[in-house]
Amino acid sequence: MADLSGLIFFLLEIFLEVSASYSVSGLYRGVWYQPVEHYALLGQSFMNISGISAVRCSVRCLSHHGCFSFNYDHINQVCQMNNASADDVCDNLQGMLHFSYYDAAAKPMTCQNNFISGNRKCAPVKACWDFEKLGLEDGSIPDESLSASSNWEGRGNSTTTGGRLNKTPPSNLIIGAWCPTVPDTNQWIQVNLGNPTYVTGVLTQGRYNVAAQWVTKYKVQFEPPSPACLVDVKEQLGQTQIFNGNTDQNSTVERHFFKPVLAVKIRIVPVEWEWFIALRFELLGCK
Repeated sequence: MADLSGLIFFLLEIFLEVSASYSVSGLYRGVWYQPVEHYALLGQSFMNISGISAVRCSVRCLSHHGCFSFNYDHINQVCQMNNASADDVCDNLQGMLHFSYYDAAAKPMTCQNNFISGNRKCAPVKACWDFEKLGLEDGSIPDESLSASSNWEGRGNSTTTGGRLNKTPPSNLIIGAWCPTVPDTNQWIQVNLGNPTYVTGVLTQGRYNVAAQWVTKYKVQFEPPSPACLVDVKEQLGQTQIFNGNTDQNSTVERHFFKPVLAVKIRIVPVEWEWFIALRFELLGCK
């Protein structure tokens, strides 16, 4: 019986090896994985397995009762099985250039945004490299999907929805941009995309008319479908990417990510600004 179980396990590994993609979108027990690339969960590894693929690593993790996630070292082909997921210890999810992090929690395979269905199965569409506006400017992303760390109240009030690209204020009592209560690097504005969506870049503007205020540098954070942690968008060398923003109030500046990210939330975090933080923006990607 043990020999039969071992043979079934081996055949399952081979099947997954030939049927899954490099990113382990896949398949075992009706679940799928979406990697957080260039990241690893540190300090939680209880077993390392050398010389296996990421797909076989996924099978090993799902078959081990103590494995909740795994890191995969693409250079050395090492599978690191973790005794926790990043949902439990978000702060331990750190940038690692040649690694990918996979949350091994079983999830039903359902066809959502960026997936196509056929023969009662779901399959990922090809990776997105489009730069289509995702709906902040035209309002297809609803107001309730926008949130912020704070909004200015005083001589004119800021609203989170004022952060939409090309938004003009309805009256002199409303500021023509999103402005937080204080200008520091703890401020942010966030979009909840609902379904997992490929995001490829950002368009930014400063404050409409009146005051010369704009964001000159910012970073972007995203929450992948799993884990429920915000992670920084990275540049080519695996470091947090700092984007150059605006040099005036109304010009639109377009910036692209080094590679698309699959996200359910996107957060813009101003790093430097002119006079005060004031931002209008749009997200780019694949609808």
